[in-house]
Amino acid sequence: MQIPYLLNIALALSTYLSAFPPDPLPTFSLLRKLDHAFASLLHGQDADTGDSLPGFQGNKGGMSRTEMVRCKSLVEGMRVLIVEVMSRESSFHEELVMETEAGEQTGTDTEMESAYGTNESEWNGEELEHNMDVARVFEKTIVQLGELLKGSIGYGVGG
Repeated sequence: MQIPYLLNIALALSTYLSAFPPDPLPTFSLLRKLDHAFASLLHGQDADTGDSLPGFQGNKGGMSRTEMVRCKSLVEGMRVLIVEVMSRESSFHEELVMETEAGEQTGTDTEMESAYGTNESEWNGEELEHNMDVARVFEKTIVQLGELLKGSIGYGVGG
């Protein structure tokens, strides 16, 4: 029962995610949890520890082929969506910087900038980290789905 519900949660997330302003920290945190859950449910055991999940003892795997195909479709669609949403994040950040720069600086603001420099290097490091997070969205699930579905879904000629 938990697999269909989790797939529906992922579908709802993919539906609503683009309607909100990009916020990398909670978004990637949630996506990592979903990735762990899907990767664990594929084999019926925790993806990190290898312990059997409750209700899956003695079973060969957690998901049926139909659920795996549905999961694969959701995960691939979510990866594309995350790239689009997070690409909006840099433009969202630039708008905030422009609004901040348009305001008048106080003496404290100028003192802080001269003492600590600007936040540009911090932002570039944070942006790089988010780009890496984008690349790792559903990484465990994609790898395991590739292994489990190898040869059962044709993608091209002769597949």
